[in-house]
Amino acid sequence: MRAAISLLLLLLSMCGVQTESHGTEASTQDVSAELKELRDMVVDLRATVRHTQREFKVLDAKNVAMKGRFVTSETKVQILDKGQEAELAILKTRLSATETEVKALKKEHEQELAALRTRPAANETEIENLKRENAAQEVELKAVKIRLAATETEVENLEKEIRAAPKVAFSAGLRQSRWGHTESGSSDLNLVFKGVFTNVGEAYSSATGFFTAPVRGVYYFRFTVMDTLDTRYMGIRMNKNRWQVMRLQKYGTDGRPGYLSSGLALQLEKGDTVNLVLPAGYRLSDVVKYSYSTFSGFLLFPL
Repeated sequence: MRAAISLLLLLLSMCGVQTESHGTEASTQDVSAELKELRDMVVDLRATVRHTQREFKVLDAKNVAMKGRFVTSETKVQILDKGQEAELAILKTRLSATETEVKALKKEHEQELAALRTRPAANETEIENLKRENAAQEVELKAVKIRLAATETEVENLEKEIRAAPKVAFSAGLRQSRWGHTESGSSDLNLVFKGVFTNVGEAYSSATGFFTAPVRGVYYFRFTVMDTLDTRYMGIRMNKNRWQVMRLQKYGTDGRPGYLSSGLALQLEKGDTVNLVLPAGYRLSDVVKYSYSTFSGFLLFPL
């Protein structure tokens, strides 16, 4: 603004000088024209000054903003510097701990390596022992396999023998119905056990009371008989091929049931017979419901 005023004064001075030098030669019209031109110049200068002032204000505002940003950036840089310093300190601490750990691991590995270097000799000895044990076990395994094969063969042969061997077993009760007595009278009586329970192989005859051996072998026979004894004897006899091989008897006076029971293992040839005989003057009692008197036998093994 001051510059524009100074410029205006300078122009006015120049105009005064020119008026004095020319005197009356200059016309009033020319002076007016020059003044108008000067006024226009002043107006333009004022507009320029105002525009320049506005630009200065804008620049001042930008300068203030830039100063604020610069301060903020400096603060951030300081914070970052501090954070980096702290992080650097942490990294240094971690690096130190890692170096310590690496040294410890290195020492441990060196110790393990030293221990491994001393092991080969012991390992070789152990391997040799294991080889010898393995060889012995292989020999034993072969022997076991041989024994197992022999045992399997033996089992197969026994199974074949068992399947091929005759199956003989019987068991029968003396009576087939209700309570009753069987008496011999004045002569011996061949007992016929008619109530058959089992007769595998059909070697026992419920019609004759005789067991006939179907094969040569050892057989087991057993019997149990009962009678009510009231001042009397009861007895039983087992015959092989009609010859006596065993006899039992009992005397009682109390009127209560008495029992005789026994058994024998007999070697029989094919066709031999076994039967039970009630001696003369004796009797037996039986009830089909309870089977007090029974005769049984079976093949133990063939010969």
